[in-house]
Amino acid sequence: MSLGSGERCLPLGSVGADRWRSVLGVATDLDDTLTHHGELTAAVLGALEEVRSLGLPCVVATGRSLGWGAVLARVLPVRAVVTENGGAYVLREDRGLRVAFMEPDDVRDEGMRRVGRCVEEIVDRLPALRVVHDPAARVTDVALDIGERTTVDPAVVREALAMVSDAGLHGITSSIHMHVSYRRADKVGGLRAALGALGLDASALDERWVYVGDSPNDAGAFGAMALSFGVAGVRRFGGRMPSWPAYVTVGDGPEGFAEVVAALRAGRSE
Repeated sequence: MSLGSGERCLPLGSVGADRWRSVLGVATDLDDTLTHHGELTAAVLGALEEVRSLGLPCVVATGRSLGWGAVLARVLPVRAVVTENGGAYVLREDRGLRVAFMEPDDVRDEGMRRVGRCVEEIVDRLPALRVVHDPAARVTDVALDIGERTTVDPAVVREALAMVSDAGLHGITSSIHMHVSYRRADKVGGLRAALGALGLDASALDERWVYVGDSPNDAGAFGAMALSFGVAGVRRFGGRMPSWPAYVTVGDGPEGFAEVVAALRAGRSE
């Protein structure tokens, strides 16, 4: 489980070979974990291929939209993409893609009406915040740009999160976006649902799957999964992390992810 403090995260090298050999799959965040300034590097694509060559399934869990998830599931060597912080997921199957949601249509529709009203109030009161340009591709939340194309003062983000809470909704941040939803962010719940739909053992997620991430919307996975890894940049979130990863890499972003995969490969060969 998460050790609860950035200073207490253990180094990657402290994971023993027996733990690596027990791994059944790899789950990972996308932005600033697999990507560097929004781009997928050759090194990280090679690391994803390495996971597949080890015979292990890989699942991406991201705050990006369902529309993004459909593209990622087609072009990356992964079995599924959990999107919108657990609100929906896309499965890669032999004959194409399958999309699934965590709630029925009527719940999503009513929830998104409430979210829309709240977001209108936020951008009216706090003009530094702007809606990310993918609303048509989102089905369970709305994302506001706080670090992708612009940098927003953390005090403004805190005020916006307070407005979300006052409206009875849920807000969470990643390294680039603030998400507003009618549902609590739950990447772990989305991962469990996706694994079950793939016919994999979802009960093994906590102890026998690796998770790699970098920011507060990964905290649920950090807290739930014993083999949770933060890339080096996770430390910049200081007191904003509800749960910390058990381990931390030396490298940031894709370099950190590649470190985890290299250690996984080496540990399984011992």
